[in-house]
Amino acid sequence: MPATNRSQLCSFDADRVRQVVRNTVSGPLYAFCEYDTESFRPLYIADETIAMYESKDAMLEHFERIHTNVHMDFMQIELFRNTLFPDADRVEYIATAMDFLKILRVYVGDDGLFISVEPDEPVEPIVDAIKETVAWPENQNS
Repeated sequence: MPATNRSQLCSFDADRVRQVVRNTVSGPLYAFCEYDTESFRPLYIADETIAMYESKDAMLEHFERIHTNVHMDFMQIELFRNTLFPDADRVEYIATAMDFLKILRVYVGDDGLFISVEPDEPVEPIVDAIKETVAWPENQNS
């Protein structure tokens, strides 16, 4: 049975967003987590993801290693907007595709969503579904 938690970090209804994303993806949703610069909270972990680890502690340790790096996203947003692409109004998401997994990190104001799906899953429908579900900040990342 998948592991689930209730949202506690996001300023919007991340539990509702999780359901919308789950209904949007054509393949499996492996993980859905919320995070900010300080914390990382798994809201949904699929059975397939849990099975990849020898124990719950090993899985949580790996998630902590991921968060150690993912929180840097918010610093990268400023780098992209203020230095590399000053004409950009906002950074909405970053996608990382690997041979066995695609990770999508979506930013809604000061909150982040970490979503893992199949490598061939298109990201735009996921981002569009999130935008339709939450009040997308007009001046995001400003």
